[in-house]
Amino acid sequence: MEPTKSIEIIEGMLLESKKSLHRNSFYFLVWGFLLVPAGIAEYYLQGKPLFMMIWPIVGMVGGVISMLYGRKESKRVGAETTGDRVTSYTWGAFLVTMFIGIGYTTYNGLSPHTIILLLAGMATFISGGISKFTPFVIGGILLQVAGIICAFVLEPSYHSLVFSAGIFVGYVIPGILLRRSENV
Repeated sequence: MEPTKSIEIIEGMLLESKKSLHRNSFYFLVWGFLLVPAGIAEYYLQGKPLFMMIWPIVGMVGGVISMLYGRKESKRVGAETTGDRVTSYTWGAFLVTMFIGIGYTTYNGLSPHTIILLLAGMATFISGGISKFTPFVIGGILLQVAGIICAFVLEPSYHSLVFSAGIFVGYVIPGILLRRSENV
């Protein structure tokens, strides 16, 4: 194969990845707009009866919205691209590991915010890197920093606020920038 043809194929795959990420801006925004207020609510409701029910409710609402949107998009888009597969595997691994991490941390009486932020940072960083969308690369790094702050700097009572701030800078801001770049 000629070098120019190889470069064209690689550039085509990168363009596919960027389009794939653009289609997924919806998920970053939905989850960001659900998780940020949930973290703030958790902080203010700590110690109240059933305050931890915030997370299963938000998770179910986000899951249903994501599932319905995903079905609609898969019918609209049709064929799956390489970028779609990479994104799907990255976020699928995130979900499985997140559920295991939540189970482990809650079983051991630890705050799950740290593991969620670290995993979200990793998946966001990978998604941004593959598609060459710098705001998600930076957002992934900031999510990792928020996870480190939860792990080593602040006591657990403040983790929900750091979580909200991390999700805001890691999901919402890059999601808005991505949505705007779609519409340009």
